[in-house]
Amino acid sequence: MSDPLDCRLVQRLFSELAPFQTKANLQGALQVVEKDLPEPQAALPPLQPEPEKPKRQIGQWVLLVIAVLALSAAVVFVVLRFITPATPEANNVERNPSPGLDGIIAASIPPEQLILGDCLRGFESPLAVQTVVTCDSAHNAQLIGSFELAGEEYPGSNELLTESESLCKSVSLDPSAGLDSTWTYHFSRPSESTWTQGDRQVSCFLSLSEGNVRNSLLPENEES
Repeated sequence: MSDPLDCRLVQRLFSELAPFQTKANLQGALQVVEKDLPEPQAALPPLQPEPEKPKRQIGQWVLLVIAVLALSAAVVFVVLRFITPATPEANNVERNPSPGLDGIIAASIPPEQLILGDCLRGFESPLAVQTVVTCDSAHNAQLIGSFELAGEEYPGSNELLTESESLCKSVSLDPSAGLDSTWTYHFSRPSESTWTQGDRQVSCFLSLSEGNVRNSLLPENEES
């Protein structure tokens, strides 16, 4: 029969060793569980939202381009409508104050530089360049009148023709000049295009169909 004291010693020994055994068992169990767990995966970067298309910015650029084109068109319209290109002025032809025996005062003078009363040699058209001579030398035409028309609106070709002819025939001529049916009226007048540029001048000429004269067709007080 065992001693009761020995039994108590054995029980006490087991009770003191029990916590250590339990702890060892838990550690082993944890090690087994950890071995069985899958390895953690690397964290993926968070998804970034796709950037929105700059619709508003594109629309602003489109509006800007349209505005620039509209402004350019307006500038071109103003330039073409109100600004006429400057036409080079013809060089003034010098007049000889002391013409020689040929009587030539100026040769190849443009029509716009003629003066009222100028006698013309070799006249063919009121729009051609002219040779101005003294009226006591041979010539076949003379500038007898010059008028400035009034009005803003172009009157039309037929009406302008009638008015120009009436103005030219209203010029008083020297009754002693010996005018007859061999003399013909000529006149230059504005065209529709020159009218819009401010041309309002009507120039009147009388010319011989053939031959020459050596006198002026205008009274002395009418000559320049």
